[in-house]
Amino acid sequence: MISNAAKFDEYCAVNIEWIGDSFMRAVRDFPDLPHDKKAEAVTSDFTSAYRFLCELEFTQPAEPSFEIRRIGNFVDENLEMFKGNDRHQITFARYAMPVQIAKKLLNDPAIAEFRKFSQTVEAATKLKEDWDSELDQRRAHVDSLSEGLKGLTSSYNFVGLVDGFRQLATAKVTERRIAFWSLMALALVMVVPPAAQIGYVLAHMEIIESKKGLLLYTLPTILTIEVLLVYFFRVVLGQFRSVKAQVLQLDLRIVLCQFIQSYAEYSAKIKKDDPSTLAKFEAVVFSSLVPESEGIPSTFDGAEQLANLIKSIRGT
Repeated sequence: MISNAAKFDEYCAVNIEWIGDSFMRAVRDFPDLPHDKKAEAVTSDFTSAYRFLCELEFTQPAEPSFEIRRIGNFVDENLEMFKGNDRHQITFARYAMPVQIAKKLLNDPAIAEFRKFSQTVEAATKLKEDWDSELDQRRAHVDSLSEGLKGLTSSYNFVGLVDGFRQLATAKVTERRIAFWSLMALALVMVVPPAAQIGYVLAHMEIIESKKGLLLYTLPTILTIEVLLVYFFRVVLGQFRSVKAQVLQLDLRIVLCQFIQSYAEYSAKIKKDDPSTLAKFEAVVFSSLVPESEGIPSTFDGAEQLANLIKSIRGT
């Protein structure tokens, strides 16, 4: 016990609590005892020490040493040598004390809390399942919000571009409307001179012979006016077609801007290393409006046609 005091202090807590003070007092008082009582004191101190030894054997995780086994065998073989209280102490230490120690340990508050461990584990497992379920719901909600925000981002990223296209389209629609009504007005004006001359002839058939020179004199002027009106009609018609084509192009660009975000992501996944992923889209969206003016006559063409007409009249 003296050479392994730390081990006895660690594994013999129950007997230290029960008989520790009385055992130490008996050991300290042993030298002062009368000679005739020392033999009885040795036996009593041995039984007390044997209790510590039995508790050490019961509580330590390692196998008992050879010395402990030898002392136990000695006690078992010489049990009849012990009388009275000493024999009761040895019997108690050998058979009843382990049960008492185990009972005391099992009733310890720390062990009682350990017995609740299964309940705690069950409650913790249920709590974890509830947390996982709530976390899954929140994750699904966050994913739905993320998808919604992605759609909003896709929309707002191009809202300025679409708004600019719509403003330009509104201006072009107004320009197309003006061109259309200009065509209607020119068509009406083109019909008026011939209709007026024909109406005049029909209304004055009886004097048409006397007015024949006047009619022939005004005919070149009317033809010139008609040619000019036809020329301007063609110019306005070409402008109308050009504006109409530009409106169609603007409508196409507005439609393209509605799915460009998804198109860019899809193209980026397929062609990660291709820098020209959006080349075709950008060529359509950011290119200038095509006027389609190949059918529109120029001013010099109209002047040349008028000169040819005048030459033909003079030749006649």
